[in-house]
Amino acid sequence: MNPQPSWQELAPYYSSSYDAYHPSHGSIEDDERSVERAKREGKLRHVPLSTGKRLLDVGCGAGFFLRVAMKLGAEVEGVEPSVHGAAEARNSGIKVFNGTLEQYAVTGIKHSFDVITANHVIEHVPNPVETLALMKGLLAPRGYIWIAVPNANYSLARKLRGRWHSTDLPYHLMQFSPESIARAGHSAGLKVQSQTTESIPSIVAGSLRLYLRYRWWIPRRLTASFTFIDRAWAPRFAKKADSVCGGEAVLTEFVGG
Repeated sequence: MNPQPSWQELAPYYSSSYDAYHPSHGSIEDDERSVERAKREGKLRHVPLSTGKRLLDVGCGAGFFLRVAMKLGAEVEGVEPSVHGAAEARNSGIKVFNGTLEQYAVTGIKHSFDVITANHVIEHVPNPVETLALMKGLLAPRGYIWIAVPNANYSLARKLRGRWHSTDLPYHLMQFSPESIARAGHSAGLKVQSQTTESIPSIVAGSLRLYLRYRWWIPRRLTASFTFIDRAWAPRFAKKADSVCGGEAVLTEFVGG
């Protein structure tokens, strides 16, 4: 966004009605089923977790990820700039700093973290390189940073432009491709350890319906009835896009450079 709004201008948008501050945001399962799934798969939100790992989630929202990670044995903390989001997470017994990562970093933290995550957060911050550099400074030796952002190089994003759901103005201050989030990490002194994309079929189905609506002028009431989008198109489209690292969301794992 240019000109970029200040946090004071944006704060009213991050109210108690913001979806990310709902306790179940981020999952279609309850906590216990999410714990069971994580144990079966050996990871939570693509992040391998084990007892005693110190975990920081930047932009933790209502704390769903941290609640489940805590039940899996991780030592968890969160950073959340919204008063509403931080309060919701604290209600779950999570240690949360209410403020920005920049404010958190100057509080005299006396420990480092094995894993730092930011799930669809970096697109919200005014200076991504500075934020990533601060994360690096909080990272323990042999630790890593896991970042997820929308992929502006996704084929449907390029076709839909501002109508793509992850454009999400005014919340998203900027957009990333796999290359540009890697470049931002490099500028912050980080090294890409791995990078993939993730396309959740139900979300891909939403993008395909937007495409049919705005590029082919098929009314929403009709596309809503096209069940073949969910059954066939979306899973195939998602699999194909992710096979070439061109899916809806970019997942990047960084280590200290």
